[in-house]
Amino acid sequence: MKKKTLLSTLLAASMVIGMLTGCGADPAEGAGQSVSQTESQDSSQQESSSQESGSQESGSEESSAEESRDSGSDAAYQSLLEIDTLENPNVTLDHYWDPNGRDSFEMAAIKRYEEKYGEGTVTVNAIGWNKGIETMQANTAAGNQSDLIFTEGNACFPSYVTGNYFQPITEYIQQDLGSDFMDQASMDNFKYKDEYYVFTNSARTKPYLVAYYIPLFEDNALETPGELYAKGEWTWDKFLEYCDILTQDTDGDGTIDQWGLGPRYKLQNFAYASGIVGIQEEGNGLLKANWEEEKLLNYFEFITKLETIQARAQRKDDNGNLVTFNDGWLGTGAMYIEAINQEHLANRDENNNNAILGKNEDVGFVPIPTLDGSMATTPVWDNGYAIPNGAKNPLGGAVLAAMILDEYAKGLREEQALYMTEDEIKLYYDCMAKSIPQRKNDNLYEGVTMSYGEEEAKQGTPAATIIDTYKNVVASEVEAYNAKVQN
Repeated sequence: MKKKTLLSTLLAASMVIGMLTGCGADPAEGAGQSVSQTESQDSSQQESSSQESGSQESGSEESSAEESRDSGSDAAYQSLLEIDTLENPNVTLDHYWDPNGRDSFEMAAIKRYEEKYGEGTVTVNAIGWNKGIETMQANTAAGNQSDLIFTEGNACFPSYVTGNYFQPITEYIQQDLGSDFMDQASMDNFKYKDEYYVFTNSARTKPYLVAYYIPLFEDNALETPGELYAKGEWTWDKFLEYCDILTQDTDGDGTIDQWGLGPRYKLQNFAYASGIVGIQEEGNGLLKANWEEEKLLNYFEFITKLETIQARAQRKDDNGNLVTFNDGWLGTGAMYIEAINQEHLANRDENNNNAILGKNEDVGFVPIPTLDGSMATTPVWDNGYAIPNGAKNPLGGAVLAAMILDEYAKGLREEQALYMTEDEIKLYYDCMAKSIPQRKNDNLYEGVTMSYGEEEAKQGTPAATIIDTYKNVVASEVEAYNAKVQN
């Protein structure tokens, strides 16, 4: 595999390392870096909400892209994994990080591709976290667009489509859509106006689930979330009750040292799990405002109650000010919500690494609780691989993407067999069969604000007041957006 460092000045800027809540990035998944940076450097910096939405592609580039797509039309009649020869086997992948040494599934796919189509046919550019749109813009200006790019849906979709950065991939996936390595539910999360735009699957996309530490429930004589879920009683009310009971000052020094819910949870995921989406895609690129629904009022009330419980965990900072503090990782916390994978359930060694193979019997997981205890819709950190407009070899990019997905699907199954019980594996795929993408960034639909009301709810503003304040504003923004789409 060839590797090269991008010379553009946009990649010379230093990476900002931190944790933001806007885009759902998971630092455990890997961080952005240029090839010249240390491969172990992690970052959870997310896509900026101020990114440009327009594309400046020239007519000649659009023509080139169209000709390239035409050359791959035969791919509609066979699996991408079964294409024996490629007229152009050379593929360039723009990735947030260098997969060498940190992502065995991607490296296995690259090796597989080069064994089939030729040594040195894959070039990887480690473009850095939060650099996707800038890289595509720079490549377009230079007339040297990559053939595949790693992307996060909750940071860019569908704005990268409406901005003309991604090309549709529907023609390439006709035989693979619905297979084990390209499952329908995950692919549907990247569908816009009846076209698919991103290669993904239930192994590459990460589900937001609730991991829980069983001993804390047993010590407090409480049924576990798993037991409640099995009875259909895993509700918001029960979740709040547990957060309250298990947020404790266990040593009596006046400071919370045990948490019912650990840090980094994303409030919108509770809404998505219950099918409460204030603004949603309705089809054909149009949006629908759901601010009249009673469930949205319940959601804002839930936020207020949860944040009130969490605010009990306060301590003085270096300046003597009381601040809310949460160090409730599993063990000191009873529950933890994250884009959970099989390694979160593994046994740990003395350094808290999952070096000891096998299931950790003290840890389980369930879907995020719902308003009424019904089966949750699973919100996901939806990511995958897209073909940029202007790609010189989109068919080659599609084949490499399919191999990456296939390696992930097989690898995930193997790891799950080590770290999960059979019941947990079944539950994982049950959750992933009914997933919903996180469309929560204010920049995803031009002129439409997705975040109205949540800050007010966290501060205790009555839910009815929030609804009255914003429902007409939301309706007006959605109406204006739909008018632009229809015109």
